[in-house]
Amino acid sequence: MSIVLAIILLLSPTLIALVLCIILIKKNEYKKLPKKRIYAGFWYRFLAGLIDYILLTIISLILVFIPIIGWILNIFVAWLYFAIQHSSSKQATLGMKALDIKITDERHNKISFWRATGNHFVSALSGLLLFIGFFMIAFTSRKQGLHNLISRTLCIKTK
Repeated sequence: MSIVLAIILLLSPTLIALVLCIILIKKNEYKKLPKKRIYAGFWYRFLAGLIDYILLTIISLILVFIPIIGWILNIFVAWLYFAIQHSSSKQATLGMKALDIKITDERHNKISFWRATGNHFVSALSGLLLFIGFFMIAFTSRKQGLHNLISRTLCIKTK
């Protein structure tokens, strides 16, 4: 019983984000990509994610030494790391900046903090079944993973 409760508690932010993304995000038509731009493909995004997760792992190793609340702080730090940077004027995390990638909505505008939050928490769904939601990036026309399709976001190479 306690294992089931633990799983429900761990997945609840993801499930809440999924429902909110589906209900609250207005479904606009996808704007055509300008000729000099391309969608960021799987390997670019993989490397950007690897850089971000190396940085977050270093921070996590520091936070784990804080008794009781260290793991809770870890969740908040990861959430804020992605949500604040994705919704900033740079539209990218440090890993994405290193590879000249930015995240946009379907009209190529900056995403809001709340859409970035939804994108972050829904990305857990992309990894649930053998990372199929992430591998989708390699095969979709706009190079979108499952989390991007749900939150209606695009990752675009800027150079």
